[in-house]
Amino acid sequence: MRAMFNKASPARMLREERGAVLIEFLFFFPLLIWVLIAMVVFWDVFRTINTAQKAAFSVSDLISRQEDNVSPAFVDGMQEVMDYLMLNSGQDTRLRITSLYYDEDQDKYVRIFSVSPGGKMDPYEEADLQPLEDRIPVMNNKDSVVIVETAVDYTPPFDTGIFNFVRARGPQVFTEFVVTQPRFRKMICLQNPGCPVGI
Repeated sequence: MRAMFNKASPARMLREERGAVLIEFLFFFPLLIWVLIAMVVFWDVFRTINTAQKAAFSVSDLISRQEDNVSPAFVDGMQEVMDYLMLNSGQDTRLRITSLYYDEDQDKYVRIFSVSPGGKMDPYEEADLQPLEDRIPVMNNKDSVVIVETAVDYTPPFDTGIFNFVRARGPQVFTEFVVTQPRFRKMICLQNPGCPVGI
């Protein structure tokens, strides 16, 4: 018993290595758990972005294949398609559909229609289209395109602190901007008022 408290005991205790692995594990275990949760969050982020991209291109493709003027019911149906394709994400989705053509004489884009199902996004006015020039491919005179824009709100499944800097600036939103030419007709128009005359 006396040997445990002699002068050499502190030095012997410092050299003792039994239990060191356990102590190191206890130090690093919280970090390991955080890294695993962070990996889940990153995977979920990229899964949501990938799903949003596929959904936006699917909706754009559906619209571009229409052979008749589209109805308000069809436009509302595109929001339902978007919601269905994003179903597993559990995130709120918004959609804006814009049809336009390029007028070479005026050197500007002319709006055919711009709608957002449920009024979730502001429709474009004609003046709003001109700043989009850098995002729209070069078009010939009277060529038309359909622009499908989507916005998906994202909330991570776990709060790991990774997105705190994003939340400080506002909610995390994944957006897509898809430009598609009509497949089977010159332009996509609404039933009312229809397509521009003489185009």
